[in-house]
Amino acid sequence: MLFFINFKAYTESTSANALKIIRDIEREFGVSESIVLVLNPLDSLIETKLTKYVQTAEPLDSGAFTGHIPIGVLKEYHYSGVMLNHSEHKISHEKIRNSVEMASKLGLRTLVCAADLKEIESVVNFHPDFVAYEPPELIGGNISVSSAKPEIIGAAVGILRGTGSKLVVGAGIKNREDVRVSGKLGAEGILVASGVVKSPEPIRVIVEMMKEVV
Repeated sequence: MLFFINFKAYTESTSANALKIIRDIEREFGVSESIVLVLNPLDSLIETKLTKYVQTAEPLDSGAFTGHIPIGVLKEYHYSGVMLNHSEHKISHEKIRNSVEMASKLGLRTLVCAADLKEIESVVNFHPDFVAYEPPELIGGNISVSSAKPEIIGAAVGILRGTGSKLVVGAGIKNREDVRVSGKLGAEGILVASGVVKSPEPIRVIVEMMKEVV
């Protein structure tokens, strides 16, 4: 199971605070292949041997693209992949398709977010490496998707079975039990954000959750 940590753009998880969290993770876990950092583009230059994804990018090569984040330059910043279509940054399905195709050609992995089963059925046709099921109403809240909608996790696993895309569960994931239930239901990764990066003790939370990441 993979442990994706979305740093978003909180004060607690950007700039010097992002650096501190990353260094604390490195001290605690070394170069763990199970941990994936999903970073704000402004923190691209933080050096780390941990796997890192950018929070969004566009199907563009390098060139005259002021204000854009081209997928074509991500490897220059040592990114391994890109997250797409998060509920806080929705994009068209055409752009998802083009982004996944371009990233794949460049050897980059893709994590595509989906709000419900209907969207999962659509985005899986683009063959991303991972599909993250995140009901928007639960994001940043105190109720996790694993407790509120566990039956949909099972249904999502069924949709992805045999497609090559792996299910990641997000939205409200905050503790070890959420991770345990998600894995038991067939998820192959979790996507966490505020439950970790806004915690007074983010490393303690990660350590506890990682006990279920196998």
